[in-house]
Amino acid sequence: MIKPTFVSHISYREYSRQEMKKRASDFRKEMQRRRSVRHFSNRPVPKEIIENCLIVAGSAPSGANLQPWFFVAVREAQIKHQIRI
Repeated sequence: MIKPTFVSHISYREYSRQEMKKRASDFRKEMQRRRSVRHFSNRPVPKEIIENCLIVAGSAPSGANLQPWFFVAVREAQIKHQIRI
């Protein structure tokens, strides 16, 4: 059996207890602002924002660390309408 190699998380940053409490509280407050949305704005979302969101979503953990995610971003209103139907 091959011994696994430990790979350090380069950007890991350890926070003080006080900073962890503050970050946890800020995160909780932000999550409490969430709402289910049934009506959406017709304002366009900049492509860069969508791309950044998809980069983060693609890094989400998965079983066996496979990250089998597949994303499609649709900009054309007619195609979006066809998808909804």
